Amino acid sequence: MHRLLLPILLCVSMVGWAGNTRNFYVDSFSGGKVANGSMEFPFKSLDALEDVKFLPGDCIHLAGNQILNGNIHLKGVKGTPDNPLIITSYGAGISQIYSAHTSAVVIDDCENIHVKNVVVKGSGRKNGNTGTGIEVINSRFIEIEEVEAYGFQVNGIGVNGGGDVRITHSYVHDNGSNGIEVTGEWNTKSVRNIYIGYCVAENNAGNPTVSDNHSGSGILVGHATCAMIEYCEAMNNGWDMPRSGNGPVGIWGYESDRLTIQYCFSHNNKTSPTGLDGGGFDFDGGITNSLMQYNLAMNNEGAGYGLFQFAGATEWNNNIIRYNVSVNDGIKNSHAGIYVWCDPYNKELPLCNTKVHDNLIISNQGHSISFNTGFSSGLEFSDNVFVLTNEGIKHLQGDETKNMAIYKGNCYWSEAAERQRISQPRVSEDTKARYEKTEYILPEKIDILRLKEILSGMLPERYDVTKTE
Repeated sequence: MHRLLLPILLCVSMVGWAGNTRNFYVDSFSGGKVANGSMEFPFKSLDALEDVKFLPGDCIHLAGNQILNGNIHLKGVKGTPDNPLIITSYGAGISQIYSAHTSAVVIDDCENIHVKNVVVKGSGRKNGNTGTGIEVINSRFIEIEEVEAYGFQVNGIGVNGGGDVRITHSYVHDNGSNGIEVTGEWNTKSVRNIYIGYCVAENNAGNPTVSDNHSGSGILVGHATCAMIEYCEAMNNGWDMPRSGNGPVGIWGYESDRLTIQYCFSHNNKTSPTGLDGGGFDFDGGITNSLMQYNLAMNNEGAGYGLFQFAGATEWNNNIIRYNVSVNDGIKNSHAGIYVWCDPYNKELPLCNTKVHDNLIISNQGHSISFNTGFSSGLEFSDNVFVLTNEGIKHLQGDETKNMAIYKGNCYWSEAAERQRISQPRVSEDTKARYEKTEYILPEKIDILRLKEILSGMLPERYDVTKTE
């Protein structure tokens, strides 16, 4: 399993802001009797910020190499595109906000707020915390950059409503519900223009208080229009979800339109001992006009790629899944590189008009594709390469709904059949099938080492994602 190593210190140079900017400094080590928030006489605690009426261009500077107890709650603060309000560290090192049992930074009904170069820490998902590291509520034009968030029962970073949010170069780990979550009003796709890039979500194990739904995903986007997740990594999430039934996935989306997931690596994700899912990637209920490409799933307990439609979801239509790789996924659930499921209660809105093409599935745990009430219309699998490496498994598995899908010119190969010197297993559903051994070197764009190098170059120096053990 790949590990993320955090050096203790990172030197951050102080940036000067000109014009009408007001600077507010917080330094708990300050020994002066006067504390007016200036650099010479900084506030001694975060509590002092509650009395400030913030203006566009203001900057909150948090002393590096310190643990500041409390939280920052911004309500109705309106920066401008040219003069956002900024929260950042200053001096040598990174400042840590320790919020104990609550959320660390709350941005509520705000505009043009930037949070960067800070660590937010809660008391732990099982140790009394009930909040989120950085909680963005009905706000717009928000940027979160180079943040570490951990120890929160809900999310490391959470966005609820609003839009125009960028989350980049951040490490979210050891939280409960999700590493990063975007959500909005039910039965809408109203959260617009979301970008999540160059982030790592690790060991977000599950929310101990949620017993009626999934928890423990790496990155989850729902109720959104025009969202992108790229160059992100999700690993070892979901293993402590406190329930049976539907479970977490490394990186996924639901009830969203024009969602793109690309150039991501999702591996070693899990679910509870009796839970479902635990896969790498997922286009779930209500996904439309969306694209999943150039991703790598590996060694997940669930399927590498899930195509799901749950009861009550809106239409699932016009999606593309291409140029992805699955390696040995489906260890515990699904037993397949690709898993297709539609709740029978929603079979009138099945998986529709979607092309799954030019993907590479290498499976030693299960099947290439598995169907479980996978009701579909116009779901087409073409020009994929399916490789089975173990004995006693077959390319297509499941109930009669597998016959609803279309298969065109896929390449099928069984290494077990080759070893036993027997005929390659045929797939009667694919009349244009090819049965040939092919080189299945990972495409350059999703080669593990290349992807790790890209992530390493884009994350701050304190995150070393190239180390393995």
